[in-house]
Amino acid sequence: MKPSGNAVAFFRRADGALTGYRASGHAGYAEAGQDIVCAAVSALTQSTLNGLTNVLKAPVMFEIDDEAAILEARLSPEATEAQVKQAQLLLETLLEGLRAIERSYPRNVRIFFEERR
Repeated sequence: MKPSGNAVAFFRRADGALTGYRASGHAGYAEAGQDIVCAAVSALTQSTLNGLTNVLKAPVMFEIDDEAAILEARLSPEATEAQVKQAQLLLETLLEGLRAIERSYPRNVRIFFEERR
């Protein structure tokens, strides 16, 4: 069963390293333009993407589809192990921020993990 509200999948390698995320859906907390939960998730996920690309300068593959409410960002296979290690700080910070939102709004945000290379 697909999670309701904003669903955020974190991509994790077999060794536990986070390699990206995919946020999809609308939180459904309030009407579009007034939804503080959706705005919070969007701010965190977009800030993390900016940190990965502009601060760490890591190679990132990403897709943003405003109409479908999707933001996906993954470290490229060309990312070095050093870049993967540095990205953990940003990705773990995103995860902790989203967990805090999920605790406050469990009907509107769901976090899960997918194993990926």
